[in-house]
Amino acid sequence: MEINWSKADSFIGNFTSPALVYNRPCPICDSIRSKIVFQLSDFQFFSDSTTLPKRVNIVEHQCMDCFALFLNPCYSSYGFQVLFAEAGQSYGATEGRPIEQAKWLDSRGLLCEGKTILDAGCYDGDFLSNLPNRVKKVGVDIDRPAIERGTRKYAQQEIEFVLGDFESFKYPDQIDTITMFHVLEHLPRPVKVLRNLRTNASSSTHLVLEVPILENGITNDINGFFSVQHMTHFSRNSLRNSLARAGWRVIEWIEQEGYNGCRVLAVPDLETSSVEGDSNDITSLYRYLSAWYQTTSLVSARLAKLQRSKRCIIWGAGAHTEFLYHVTPFFLANPQHEYAIVDSDLLKHNKSWRGLKIYGTEALREVDWSDTNLLISSYGSQDAIIKVALERGVPNDKIAWMYDEVRVY
Repeated sequence: MEINWSKADSFIGNFTSPALVYNRPCPICDSIRSKIVFQLSDFQFFSDSTTLPKRVNIVEHQCMDCFALFLNPCYSSYGFQVLFAEAGQSYGATEGRPIEQAKWLDSRGLLCEGKTILDAGCYDGDFLSNLPNRVKKVGVDIDRPAIERGTRKYAQQEIEFVLGDFESFKYPDQIDTITMFHVLEHLPRPVKVLRNLRTNASSSTHLVLEVPILENGITNDINGFFSVQHMTHFSRNSLRNSLARAGWRVIEWIEQEGYNGCRVLAVPDLETSSVEGDSNDITSLYRYLSAWYQTTSLVSARLAKLQRSKRCIIWGAGAHTEFLYHVTPFFLANPQHEYAIVDSDLLKHNKSWRGLKIYGTEALREVDWSDTNLLISSYGSQDAIIKVALERGVPNDKIAWMYDEVRVY
């Protein structure tokens, strides 16, 4: 397979559309007063296109009343459908996470014989498949292909899959435990979703919710806490406010070690209309931004070592490479250099990103490495990619990566 080398931004024709996004009030307190705290212009999702709008401005706001952080404008239903159609392998938990979650539920007596567990945001059912058969398993998701895939994948298990909107679905039977792991941050109206979960609950129902939070958001990943996949960026205070407004009372609060996950166990309560802002959210934001800029500085310095090679293969055609483009000088400092991309995701093959052709990883075997480097453009998969690259014959001294350690969900 012969590789076609290209310069960055050699594709002409990418565009945006106002239909991709819409403006909203603060998702926590409904205030319309906010200020911009972070912005990336013309962020591309993901491959090039002259027929579909693939670019939007990523604009993060902080509410001036409750200090919550949120994407605004946020993605419309159409925008989410178009922009994330190629997200593919960007979603999902690390191997072993569903087993840990199941053990955690069992240790709190939530997986007893005959209990009904409803997983809101079940995707294709991997978490539910790890629960014991003594419980009734129900999964709800708005993603039709994922629901259909899960139905086929776990046809031999008694898992009930429901296609439904988190804001409006109704389940007719008793629910003993509702789980929602790393889903709420992806949704535009989290309080409305939590209220609907409360409507589906009985007085004895437990809610297990987990989201990343600002206070633990400092990371060495250039993607950072402001993931483009997240519409609401919770802090401890904004998460508490969301739950209280929706009628849930927290009875256990755990901030996970090893990754940014704040897990709460809550029970039904009366809704509250009051929202209390905490000015510590402003301080936490500044602390996070300071650390993130330091991270981008360190990564940029590390990438400068690649300037000696005239060509570079980039492994990764997802959001991480788009962040690489926006927040480091890697492409700007090397305008005459030529690039190509490899990715293991079939959704991205035979396409291009900002003019750079995307190939399957088998193309690595055809590269002349005498004046070419391989740059790993991934955070969570970095170590696994290095291993595969070596297996594909890439010389060890030609492999460059950005992170000495990774910390992922």
